[in-house]
Amino acid sequence: MATRRVRIVCISDTHNQTPKLPAGDILIHAGDLTNQGTFSELQKAVSWLRQTDFRVKIVVCGNHDITCDIPFYQQYGAYFHNKRMEDPERCIALFRSDPSIVYLNHESKQVRINHEDGSLSVLKIFGSPYSPANGLWAFGYEPEHASQLWDKIPLDTEIIVAHTPAKFHRDESSTRGAAGCERLRQTLWRVRPRLFVCGHVHEAYGVEAVTWDLSLSHVKFKEKAVRYWHDAHPESKKQFTVDLSSRVKSVVLQNDGSTGNLVSTTQIVNSQRAEVDGTADKDIAPEAEHNEGLLPAIPALPRPPFPDFEKAERHITSTVEPTELRQSETHGNQGPTSNGLSDQEAIANCGGRLETCIVNAAFMASNWPHNAGKKFHKPIVIDLDLPVQYPN
Repeated sequence: MATRRVRIVCISDTHNQTPKLPAGDILIHAGDLTNQGTFSELQKAVSWLRQTDFRVKIVVCGNHDITCDIPFYQQYGAYFHNKRMEDPERCIALFRSDPSIVYLNHESKQVRINHEDGSLSVLKIFGSPYSPANGLWAFGYEPEHASQLWDKIPLDTEIIVAHTPAKFHRDESSTRGAAGCERLRQTLWRVRPRLFVCGHVHEAYGVEAVTWDLSLSHVKFKEKAVRYWHDAHPESKKQFTVDLSSRVKSVVLQNDGSTGNLVSTTQIVNSQRAEVDGTADKDIAPEAEHNEGLLPAIPALPRPPFPDFEKAERHITSTVEPTELRQSETHGNQGPTSNGLSDQEAIANCGGRLETCIVNAAFMASNWPHNAGKKFHKPIVIDLDLPVQYPN
């Protein structure tokens, strides 16, 4: 399969800041663009996004972008904005005013990326603004509702963007400990996307690559190991870049995005020999023309003229090796591997999805009330190989 190295610039929790971004192909913003989601705040953020040069810009909101959570704002909006109510529909419309912005409100989209050589990459992306409830903020959910939220992510998703981290992965907080969502971590095990981008917990900024344990053991949702990256030069202007493409073979991400034939549980009952290394069972039919969960194609997004990231003027690049590699603590659930055969469904013919790169891209490094002044992290740059198609 032909692939192309694609540069993904990740950022989150900008909270009304509009930093200069490094060049890249895809921009991902994982929420909290503002402090309280007023129209003027969102207008400033969208204007900043509109002026950035990326083929596509993936954006979700966060708990501070309160006007974009319509049910929450209808109930609690009077407690904010000096009791001057905003128009949520008008605020959300700002994101839809630019065709290069893909605004995701707990939903999937297929995104087509046109490359300069005429090739095309098609990505299945799921984006969500939700995070575990903590105080009077938008898009919060209680633990008992986590399953109905995260179980909606299709198994063939290649990039997941969520405001909240997953449990035990870039979610460390000095005040709340591991503040991420366990059900989301389980969903990452099942989907195993190439890339998961989050924010929300400012202190947990950084990059990991999780190796998933796909053995049919007595522990569900188990992990094998985690590689860690940290900004080697936090005080300098050097980019925080992690190259997981085949250009650096020693650290290339072990995830080919394979889905094979997303078989039904009935097929799995009839064929228990699906291998975790990606070898399809002989009894499983070839991929059908339409699989449940695959999204209809959308037109290619218009691409304004902008420089290729390799040639564009940008900050000095700093590509870092893994700072640490260790066997993962056994994050998993004891019990049978099968829950309505859902776990076998997740690994059948998807054995090429062995690792997931996890990024907490919180730009704001300090927390309110910023007693020592506001501090900031850098945007995080991830290089990945993505499959490309060429027109006939």
